[in-house]
Amino acid sequence: MENRQRYKAFISYSHHDRQAAEWLHRALESYRAPPRLSAKNGASIAGGLKPIFRDRDELSAAADLGETIRDALDRSDALIVLCSPTAATSRWVDQEVAYFLKDRGPGAVLCVITPSTPADAQLDAVMPPALRAALPEGVEPLAVDLRPDADGKRLARLKIAARLLDVSLDQLVQRDARRRLRVMAAFTGLAAVVTVGMGAMTVATLKSRQIAREQRDETEALVAYMLGDLREQLEPVGRLDVLDGVSAKVLAYYAKDRSDRLDDKALAQRAKAQTLLGTIREQRADYAGAQDAFRQAAATTHALVERDPTNGERIFDEAQSVFWLAYMEWRRGDVANAERGMKRYDELARTLVKLDPSRADWRIEVAYAQNNLGTLLFEQGRIAEALTAFRAALVVFDAERVRAPTDKSRIVDTANTHAWIADALLKLGRVREAHGERSAATRLLADASNKNPNDKRLTAKAVMNQLAMGRLELDVGGLNAARGLLEAGARKLRDLSALDPTNARWGESLIVAEQDQMDLEAWSGDLARARALHASAGAGLAKLHGGDPKLWRTEMEGRLAQQAVVLARLAGDHAAERRLAQALLTDLTRATGTSGQQVERDCLLAFAQMAVGQPEAVIKTLSPYAALPPASRDVLARAYLAAGQRNQAENIVRELKKHGYAHPSFIVFWRNSPVGGIFGREALK
Repeated sequence: MENRQRYKAFISYSHHDRQAAEWLHRALESYRAPPRLSAKNGASIAGGLKPIFRDRDELSAAADLGETIRDALDRSDALIVLCSPTAATSRWVDQEVAYFLKDRGPGAVLCVITPSTPADAQLDAVMPPALRAALPEGVEPLAVDLRPDADGKRLARLKIAARLLDVSLDQLVQRDARRRLRVMAAFTGLAAVVTVGMGAMTVATLKSRQIAREQRDETEALVAYMLGDLREQLEPVGRLDVLDGVSAKVLAYYAKDRSDRLDDKALAQRAKAQTLLGTIREQRADYAGAQDAFRQAAATTHALVERDPTNGERIFDEAQSVFWLAYMEWRRGDVANAERGMKRYDELARTLVKLDPSRADWRIEVAYAQNNLGTLLFEQGRIAEALTAFRAALVVFDAERVRAPTDKSRIVDTANTHAWIADALLKLGRVREAHGERSAATRLLADASNKNPNDKRLTAKAVMNQLAMGRLELDVGGLNAARGLLEAGARKLRDLSALDPTNARWGESLIVAEQDQMDLEAWSGDLARARALHASAGAGLAKLHGGDPKLWRTEMEGRLAQQAVVLARLAGDHAAERRLAQALLTDLTRATGTSGQQVERDCLLAFAQMAVGQPEAVIKTLSPYAALPPASRDVLARAYLAAGQRNQAENIVRELKKHGYAHPSFIVFWRNSPVGGIFGREALK
């Protein structure tokens, strides 16, 4: 029986990185596991992270690893590789990795990028060759980045601990946040005791005041950390209760003083905490509670602006309050007040630029305001106005991207706006122009993602844009281009989902990818492949939403039902087509949604109405809309033709063709229709 002690992990490193290895060894072995916490498999973690193996001596000049090293690797549950330019070329690090991987897979390896690694160095450039060779194409191992502009030491320690203890990161972050709050509370209490004691000594009055001021400054600094750096570390984790606790503690701290005794800095911090609380409540769908928190924040920021109307920082805070209140009006369905709020937000952003045109963050605020206004107009169906707003935002974003060509945020902002413009153009039926805008977004995001391979959220964004590009290629008749984009996008999403199966957003994206592929295969004639993709998407959606009617969405469940109708039609099973279309009509009457989703719901409704043979109902549903996506314009044209209104049908078809719409279903139907002469002898690309 094996009685020798096992190691939690083996740290493999180049001795050039000895300092980082020593810190990591101390940080992990001194980490105290939270009490009453167990691993995901139910095992106890009471033993913490001891022991961790780190070779303290230079390896000999022997040709291979020593027996001690091999034995330690055999008895280690995980391998931590300190990645740096020197580690990537170290023969010993590579041999240790190769030996460890001989019996275990890359999933047991944790890469840690050292603080001294150049900022522009990517993980694949500093990994040992043995690890790089063991990874599937396009997949990277779990990585932690010690560089100051990345995870930093505090968050890196928690990430590594979560991996080695087999617990969720958010649990450890929450515990760390509570510990810091206790430190703050203890410090405050101690300072109070000192203040009382000193107050009894008249000769030390000035010293007492100095201590109180220092205590206040320290506490305010900790509050600023909680609302700034700590919030930035917690938000990617995704646990709302941790952020909720942060904002609640800050508000409780400020509640000890009356508002009229708080200075402007304290009031501004309190408003930030109220705004944070509002965003958490909004994400929990507590709209009344969110609006109450935003109103309290707005009352404070407005008062501060009135005290100092030329203070840009105060105007900036006021702009954020105005935005959030407008956003809540939109969520409540009060479009008129939401629009007024967004326009006021735009005015405040422009005021900031007038105060200091050199501030890039204030110039960007104008673009955000225009983008938000455009989104509001877009969801109201005011597409032409939305397009104007998006283009105004793009002018600013593009200029800032040129000023800072390596700034990832500026690249993403610009790409997002190109994508919104593409969506607006598509709603207006201008398919060819939409294709150009989406191409620009795709190029920008692909380039940013390639330069930041460790940013998985950016990777996911780039992939979703790639899928949208694939859908547009199908719309313009580019079947081969569509297939390449959609297959590559689905493959990348599967890799992402394998890295984090709990990420529901990536799971939804994979379902969208399979639905996109199903459309392509159905209209390419491969019904067997289309049915398999449809079944896979359906199974994924059932697992994700569990059939909850509250989660029924037109773009997910609705689209899946629509595709079932199409599959029945292409198979020539018209009875099934009508039955499935009727079921979709029933689902649409039961489902609820916001006013901004009405156009999408009506487009799906019209599709189902046409499938059950109700062209007059289709005309009644769609004709009031000035802007419709090409597929729905096609449905409306077919309804006009079925209702005997050939001229209206022909006008729509000519307009779609003029703007580059060439979806296979559109081409096949209309080429064989009474207006088929419009197409001449064109063939699909």
